[in-house]
Order: sequence, then structure tokens, then C-alpha cells
Amino acid sequence: MKNTYPERRFLHLMDRSEETRLVKDILKSPLGLASKIITSLFEEKLANWKDDLDEIKLFAAGIQRAEKLSTVYSLASYYPFMFAFHQYFHSSFRARQGKVLEQILQRILQQYSRCDNVPDKNTDRLSLLGEIFQSDELGNLDIDVMASDSTHKKTLIIQLRSRDDTGGTTAKGSLADLPREFLRINKTPQSDILYLVCVWVPRDSQQKISTVRKMFSSLKEDIGISEEVFHEIVRNKVRLRENIFLKMAYGTDEIANSLFEWIGDENKQVLDAISIIVDLVSDWDDLWIAYAIASLELEVASFSNQSNIKLLNEKCDRIGIDFNYKSYQDLTDSIDSILEKIIPLWTEDSIPLNTLSDKAQYIRDLLFLKAYYEKT
Repeated sequence: MKNTYPERRFLHLMDRSEETRLVKDILKSPLGLASKIITSLFEEKLANWKDDLDEIKLFAAGIQRAEKLSTVYSLASYYPFMFAFHQYFHSSFRARQGKVLEQILQRILQQYSRCDNVPDKNTDRLSLLGEIFQSDELGNLDIDVMASDSTHKKTLIIQLRSRDDTGGTTAKGSLADLPREFLRINKTPQSDILYLVCVWVPRDSQQKISTVRKMFSSLKEDIGISEEVFHEIVRNKVRLRENIFLKMAYGTDEIANSLFEWIGDENKQVLDAISIIVDLVSDWDDLWIAYAIASLELEVASFSNQSNIKLLNEKCDRIGIDFNYKSYQDLTDSIDSILEKIIPLWTEDSIPLNTLSDKAQYIRDLLFLKAYYEKT
């Protein structure tokens, strides 16, 4: 009988094909977040993030007030746990999404450029930079992506921002930290260096102008060009000093074009590479299902004093289950078989969804997460 449930693509559980390995490498950081949430869910530690709230949030976010009312109002008792969990998730994800963008650009440079050195670690990037400048005076700065073509003596350094309207003047000015360091040591690099500032999601022209002005303000004492000339970095690369160039790219089309121009071998595949990889890494379920279920389970625990994780484990123990990890299809088939046995036993009204179809899919997703947790 053909399975009528929607396909689930849990990368952590899928067979290790070449494509899956590539996607998992790119999504390594958000996959780590999904794994942490699933572990907390099955070890009943979702509420523990409340213990990590600092004292400022106790009054600034109204946590103390909610706790005072928690004995007479269930919504108030739920609020501190809800706030802590969602704050943890979003602050953690904010940093992790940048890692995904870095991995996408790194993969493109590895696959399409003629570079013989595309370092994975920041320490290796700084070490390579020290060799190029023949200096050990470089500070311990972060480089998002770096690629070097020793044959043609050129190096690309990318500083990446997901968007440029979230940081203040300090964040905008920090984009100039690395080129300012290049200029400070006052040595001519042994390779042409293009420092490319990439903004993945452009917002408005005013933000672009503000970013360029702040960068110029940070660099103007060390460069011999006017602000008018400096503003050309949003269209063309600008020479800051011998062998050191600066350029900005706003949006994925400009980023792709900048990479194509820098690679310089007329391989136009690079122009579509970003969209191809983004499509490749868009079809996965680990994080959104883990986050959505964890959020609902916090509500269930607060308002119903129940746990669907406990109920699932009790029923699995009752019928005896055996996840088949031989292949992803075998695992899916075993989960569907277990689901058929569990549904008649699930008499509790504990799943906060309306339709029978949604409730069945919720139990099925819990089984996938249980298989995920047990495999981990």
C-alpha cells in the first residue's frame, strides 16, 4: 500500500550520498542547532533555558512579574519558559545562518575557481595572509571566506553580512577592520588582494550609502583617495594601495558577478552557482520540525501538564519498536509501521492540532525525532 504521508527529509538520518554530504556540510551549523533541540526535547530539558536568563531580562522582559502571577494564571507560568526558549533559538540561529552563507561561497570557490588554497579555518586564513604580507604582525581578526590563486598571484578575501540594516555604526565600521590592518602594517602583499564585502540581502540605498561612508571614515587616514572615489566600491573595485583593492557587492546577483569577474576563466556556471546551491539546501526538515514541535511541547507541558514525548515513549515501550536504519527508505517504512500500531493506543487528547490527519502526522514526526535522537 502506497504511503500517503508527506515525504520527510531529515538530513541527519538520510543515506550518505555525495549530494547529501555536500548539503550536510553546508548546513552543519543549523543542523547542530536542530540536534541540540531534539536532545533537549527527549531528555526533557526544554525548560532549562530559563535558568540561563540574565538578571536584566528578569525585569526588562517582564519575567519577574510573570513569575509573581504564575500561581494564579497559567499564561504567566508559561511565559518565562516560552521567552527563554525562543530567545535561545533566535540568538543561536542568527549566528548560524551566517555560517551557511560562508559555506555556500566557499563551495563555489572550491568548485569553480582555479585557487589552490581555500582554507576552511580562520587560523589557516590568517596564516596564509601572513605569508602573503610576509609579516607576523597581523592581528587576530575574523575572515569569513578566503581563496588564493598562487599561479596568478591573486587572493580573494570575503567579509559577509546577511544584511546591512541590522547593525549600527560600529557593525558597519567593523567591515573596515581587515583592510585597515593591511594598511597599518605598511607592506606590499606578494599577491593582488581583493577585499570583497558581500551583503546577501540588500535593503535600501540609504543603508548602502551609510555603510560606505562609515567604512571610508575608518580608512580615510590610511588611503590617498577622496570619498567620491571611495564610493565607487559599490560598482567597481577601488585601489586602496599597491596590490590592495576593495569592492562591495549587494545581493546575490552582484555577488555572483563579482566572483565571476575575479575568477576570470569565463566559466559562466558560477553566475548560477549561488541559486543552484540555495535550491539544493532548501529541501530539508530537521530544524523546522524540531523547533515547531519543541515550541508546541512547551505549551502542552504548561497548559495541560502533559508530555507527548512521555506518551510516545510509553506506547513505544508497550508495543516494542525497532527502527530500521539500514537505509532511509527502510527507516521511513519502519516508522510508518510503528505509527499504525501506535495510533489506536493514543487515546489522550494531548496533541494541540485540529484534524486527525495533522495529529497522525505529528505522531509520525515525533517518531522521526525519536529515531534521530536514538541514532545520535
